[in-house]
Formats: sequence, C-alpha cells, structure tokens
Amino acid sequence: MLIPALLSCVVLGDVLVPGMPAPAFTADASIKGAEVKALAPGKVHVVEFWATWCGPCVGSMPHLTQLQKSNPDVAVIGVAGFERGDDAKAKEQKVRDFIAGKPERAEYTIVFDGDGTMAREWMQAARRNSIPTAFVVGTDGKIVYIGSPDGNLDSAVAKAKNAAAAQRNADRSTSTGVVDDTIGDTGATPAKPATVTAPQKSVEVTEEPTDETGTSKSTSTSTESKSTTVNGVATTETTTVETVVEVKDGKRRTTVTRTTTRSDGAKPVSSGASSSGSAGASSGSSAGSSSDSGNTPR
Repeated sequence: MLIPALLSCVVLGDVLVPGMPAPAFTADASIKGAEVKALAPGKVHVVEFWATWCGPCVGSMPHLTQLQKSNPDVAVIGVAGFERGDDAKAKEQKVRDFIAGKPERAEYTIVFDGDGTMAREWMQAARRNSIPTAFVVGTDGKIVYIGSPDGNLDSAVAKAKNAAAAQRNADRSTSTGVVDDTIGDTGATPAKPATVTAPQKSVEVTEEPTDETGTSKSTSTSTESKSTTVNGVATTETTTVETVVEVKDGKRRTTVTRTTTRSDGAKPVSSGASSSGSAGASSGSSAGSSSDSGNTPR
C-alpha cells in the first residue's frame, strides 16, 4: 500500500541502496519478542516495515513467520512505523491490541517506531513509499536487499547466510595458515610471480511499480578490499558494487552490479636449509561513494 505522507518528504540526493551500511535501529517500543536496541553484529536481519491498516502487510505475516521458523539463526523484525491515530500512545496501543488479538499470525519480533525516525532513515532514505517493504542486512551490517517480503526476500536471506558462511571459512583458513614445505640446501627459493584472476561479475535486476512522478536516476558505488597473507604470500580480493536506481513510467528499476577481482602477490625470496609455515594474518578496508544525476520532471 502507498504511503502518501512520505512523498512530500523525499529529498533528491543520496539514496539508500544495497551495498550500503544499514541505518541505526531506533525503535521506540517492543511489542512482541525480546527488546531490540540495535542490530546484533555478525547476524543476518530482516527488517520489515508494516502497519495494522495495510492489508498486504497482514497478508505477508504468515510468510515472515515461516521464514523465521525456517531460519532460526536470522532475526526477523517487523517495524510498525506507519500507524494512524491521534498520538504516539494511541498508535502504539493499536499495534499492541492487533498483535494480542491474534498472536499466532506474527511469530517473530514486533517493534513500534513511534516518532517516525526509522521510517525516515530507512524508508524515506531508500525512496520507498509503499508497504510492506523489507530490508535484509548481512552479517557485516550492510544492506543486501530492499523490496517486497516475497520469494525474492527468501533468496536474499539465503544469499546473505551463504556469504557469511563463506567468510567464516575464509577467516578460518587464514587463521590456520598453510605450511610451506619448500627445502633448499644452499640456494634460495625463487619468487612466485603475481597473478590476477579474471574479474567475476554478477548483475541483479529488480523492478516494481511506484507512484513516484517524473523520471530520476541515481547511481552509487562502493568498493571493499580484503587482504590476507599466508607464508609471505599476499592475496587481495576487491569487490566493487554499483547500484543504479531508475524511476520511469511508474516503475522503479534497481540494477546491482558486483565485480570481484583477486590478485595473488609475489612470494618473497627465502633462503636457508628449510622454511616452515606461519599463521596467516588478514586485513580489510572499504570505501564507498555515491552520486545522483538529478530528477527530470515529465
């Protein structure tokens, strides 16, 4: 359902898109489940915005309940941020009565955003003006998905969990280290030449209806590099994420392009009768930038 109140608040500029850090979690009250003061680091989260008066939101609750039951390691949180009422107290009570009246329809955490801070910093920042809208946040605290709580949401959660598992395996391999069995009597081991793998590129495109007027296009780019060193051999993996959000003819099209390259650095010359492996060390850095091409009214 559309949220007309947000339309007048949208200011052109940077847009919150997948690949960017998630905004702060600032719910005002816990309605169901444990109190959530902040998103737990190292955990995948689903943050879904809804309202009691929104039919599609209520219709999505069984799906979100099943998603939570199937993924106990994921935190599914419903944020009631668009309630209608005379004041915040009345709105909160409406949410509490709604959940208490049929608690089995939402078997996941429910919170209340009374002052609208999360609505502005999440929904407005992402230029979302309809609910239900779900955000998936990966274990690194960055947004993986913004969209409807449908089958695409399930795929995004699975992708975030797989990425987290792969990172844990990589960290485990790095901390364990690799033994270098190269043995030389009097000479030195030749340096291993640096190699660069071919870039791996993936493109994800999502399209959905919107009531935003005019035509707009925004582009944001973020780059993250991770370096590991094992037995003196440095490996650097760089991932660039380019996100393009286009609004035209009543549709919002989001294109996310990820390009990953890996470079294995040269191994330094070593000498002596033998050499033994050492535990690897790792370091990572990231940088991001975004730009907006402006809005062209029709």
